[in-house]
Order: sequence, then C-alpha cells, then structure tokens
Amino acid sequence: STFAEVVGEALRMTKNRPLVIGIDSRTNTTIDDLDYEEFLAGGDPDHPWRLPDDEWEAISLCYTSGTTGNPKGVVYHHRGAYLNALGNAFAFGLNSRSVYLWTLPMFHCNGWTYTWGVTAAGGTHVCLPQMRPADVFRLIGEEGVTHLCGAPIVLNMLIHAPEHEKHPLPHRVEVATGGAAPPRAVLEAMETMGFHVT
Repeated sequence: STFAEVVGEALRMTKNRPLVIGIDSRTNTTIDDLDYEEFLAGGDPDHPWRLPDDEWEAISLCYTSGTTGNPKGVVYHHRGAYLNALGNAFAFGLNSRSVYLWTLPMFHCNGWTYTWGVTAAGGTHVCLPQMRPADVFRLIGEEGVTHLCGAPIVLNMLIHAPEHEKHPLPHRVEVATGGAAPPRAVLEAMETMGFHVT
C-alpha cells in the first residue's frame, strides 16, 4: 500500500502491463482487480516445468551501488543464484520454521539472494516498506522473526533507536551483515541486545 500510488501510475503508463498483486493486509485491498487467492487457484498444477537451456543464462538484472556508491546493474545467472541462495540458506540456518524480516532491500542484488533462499528453505517472508527500528522491534515480537540481514548502518540504527522503540527480544534473532566490516562495538552492542550476528 505504501507504493500503491506510484505503482498505479506506472501501470497506467505501460503498454505491456505486468501482473501486479499488491495486498494491504490492514484493509485487504489490492492495487489491481486480481485477488491473490483467486490467482493461485487459477494456476495449473500440471504445467510443465522447464529448466533453462544453459545454467549461465541470466535470471535477473539487479540494482546495486556496490563499493563505488555509483548505481549500476548486475546480472545474476541461474547457476549463481541457485548456489548463492542455497549456500545462504545453509550458512544462515534457514529452515521451514524461519521467519525472515526484510530490512535489506529486495531490489539490492535480490536481497543477497535471500529472496530465493528463504523460499527454498520453506521459511516465511515478512516485508517492510522501509527500515525503521521501531517496526523491526515490533515485528520481531508480533511475527516471531528469527532472521534478518543488513549492512552495519542498519545494525547501528537498531542500537541507537530511542529506548521507547526498543522491546526486549523474546528469543535470539540471527543477523547476517555485510557490505562493510562492522566495528567491534556494533557487534558487541547487538549481541548484548539479544541478536547473534554473523
């Protein structure tokens, strides 16, 4: 719902309209006239699944600013996406009981392939329209979040959130960080709050 107006305008401007299903869980409204459950029910369970002709074929074009800070596109191929997604799922301990909170933007290199890794493990995705510490702490409790990712700046935001926004963690939360080396003080502060950072 946060981006409904922008998405709606983009859909009005395109000739080849993509399928978009945006659900506002608070109002149960959609951007399109398509109901998610109806969409799923309309699928063909016997539809033939086809592997790519070549595992090195592109699967997605991602945005990143990388180490230079300049925006650029990065192409993932099927092989790399598969290996990274399953490697991340294995290394991060994802499984069917995992609840992954999207503090890392999905558009940024496909969320370090966690878009596929969480799904492959059978985990649950919890999405945020933007990264706000109060929402992170709230959703850890409300949704039972077990995993999240973020650059050290995200960890720093959680550490320095106003005290009234922080809630004691009901359980240990696994955090993967990258993009820059986190300072020792950040790692120690996160661990003290109940996060386990890798």
